[in-house]
Amino acid sequence: MSEASSRNETFALLKDSLDEAQISVRAYDTKAQIVGVGYIFALNVIGDIARLSPDSSAGGFATIIAAWVLVIVPIALFGYVLYPVRKSEADETDDGRKHIFFLHPGRYGSAEQLISAARDCDPVDEIAHELIEISLLRESKRKRFVTALASAGITFAVLFASQLLMSAGLL
Repeated sequence: MSEASSRNETFALLKDSLDEAQISVRAYDTKAQIVGVGYIFALNVIGDIARLSPDSSAGGFATIIAAWVLVIVPIALFGYVLYPVRKSEADETDDGRKHIFFLHPGRYGSAEQLISAARDCDPVDEIAHELIEISLLRESKRKRFVTALASAGITFAVLFASQLLMSAGLL
């Protein structure tokens, strides 16, 4: 196998891996949007069930604050999954190579400068660097999504327990 052929195969493999990682990042955004909306609808249903209880007007200031925190924190966490985490400053390696794949608009003053930078970069190095960056982004979004899911689960458990306690007259 020639060096050029091996380099082409390496590039193709890295490019396919990068495409897959980008799809996965977008999937976490979509999941967070869908589950966040589903969470809000579920809270509405739980609120309707709570209104059926005999004394749903009980509760003071602390109860209202706790309920708002329980309800709003998971919504904010699902929104946080969507929040971008890519660095926007110039992206340079330790050996001084600049990467152009994730382009910061202020780095190049003209199309000619960008074209020159693209000609000077190594495509395999560029794709490999971007794959690492996107993989880090994917992992960050995965952790944020799991945290939001856990938060929503805790909220549902607390709301369920409080409704059970209210129906038993213990709360």
